[in-house]
Amino acid sequence: MHQYLAGTWSPPPITEAGPVAAWLLLGVAIASVVGTFGSAILLALRKDRENLLLLGLITLGALVVFSFYVEPWLDFIGATTYMTNIFDPVVTIVDRPIPWHVVLTYTGGIGLATLGAYLIIMKGRPARDLFIWAALISVPECIGEMISCHYGVMLYYDNNALVFGIPLPSLVQNGGMFVLIGWVMAATLPHLSGWRKLVVVPFIAPTVYLAYTILCTLPSYYAIHNNASPAVSWSLAIVSTALNLGAVVFAAYAPTVQRLRDSVQLTPHVTNVKAEARV
Repeated sequence: MHQYLAGTWSPPPITEAGPVAAWLLLGVAIASVVGTFGSAILLALRKDRENLLLLGLITLGALVVFSFYVEPWLDFIGATTYMTNIFDPVVTIVDRPIPWHVVLTYTGGIGLATLGAYLIIMKGRPARDLFIWAALISVPECIGEMISCHYGVMLYYDNNALVFGIPLPSLVQNGGMFVLIGWVMAATLPHLSGWRKLVVVPFIAPTVYLAYTILCTLPSYYAIHNNASPAVSWSLAIVSTALNLGAVVFAAYAPTVQRLRDSVQLTPHVTNVKAEARV
């Protein structure tokens, strides 16, 4: 029996990080925020007001909703905690410390990753591009988490299905989430305007991520909260990973996404027909 059990309301185990790793992650987090501001400036210079507004609203949701609602509650559900000895947490919710680097990483990363997936869909790019985008996000994200776990910056405890310190489903989930978020945005935004867009958009990414994570990773969470054996934990983690991957594939080929893809493919054909008619 573990000393600390996931699913209880007792505080999580203490994890302490070396100062080099902690400062490095904070530096990366700050760089991501700078990248988002730089992208916003480029959109402003290009007078792309629509995407600038979307980037701002998504980033607002990442700062507030992701950092202070989604993160602590999923940390509780997934038995995750962060370092407590280097930087004072911004806040502690359900006994989960939320450090500055986590808040800054969400603020700097979610907006660009979400907007990128959304634009891939709206431009009618093939599903392959969505999968590549997800992989480009997931690979460095997972490597960063593995390094974080190795140096004590974060800890997944009471989970017997870990790959170099991180849960097996995270290999798909960390990047795949943006395919689902992009799909929901593409299906939702045409029906939003004015104040409705201002109110709804900040909640789309965190809501989709929360629903995606909980529903598709439920088997793993069952194992975590019931102190399952390694064999059971790995079996349920494989099921969870398959569900996460299946949801990503479904979103990439969802009717809304496919209609946009088909319309873009049809446009050059229509243009050529009109040109031939004029000749």
